[in-house]
Amino acid sequence: MKHCPNLECFGRERDGVVPEFRDEIERCLDCDTSLAVGAAVPASSDDAGLEFVEWRTVFIAANAAQGRIVGNSIEAEGIPVYVKGEALQGAVGELPATVIAVEVQAPVERFEEAREIALWFEGQGSFPPGVSREGSDRSEE
Repeated sequence: MKHCPNLECFGRERDGVVPEFRDEIERCLDCDTSLAVGAAVPASSDDAGLEFVEWRTVFIAANAAQGRIVGNSIEAEGIPVYVKGEALQGAVGELPATVIAVEVQAPVERFEEAREIALWFEGQGSFPPGVSREGSDRSEE
């Protein structure tokens, strides 16, 4: 097992843990730093525990594929996302992939930023109650 020793690694900031990799990988996939041999050891007592993140829905996608597209767009801006219901797609059996709606969620403290990005997809999905263009701080161009 190898890990990224870079304390400012994007993967560490995004995931809240020290990124670990298989032995055949030489460089961190997030920051391109040379990997250190061995499992990651928390750098401080702050890294030792799990961090609770409160998520809030910013967009309701018609299906998992659309949810992942919206989620990836938000993640591209450095905002972590959780696509709630994405893993349930395989449980529907013979139903078409468009039957399962999924929720794209972002941490509460980054909700406004994530909503601004999700608004770009307006008309392709829906927004939870209280989340709409009218409630946005976004200026019309």
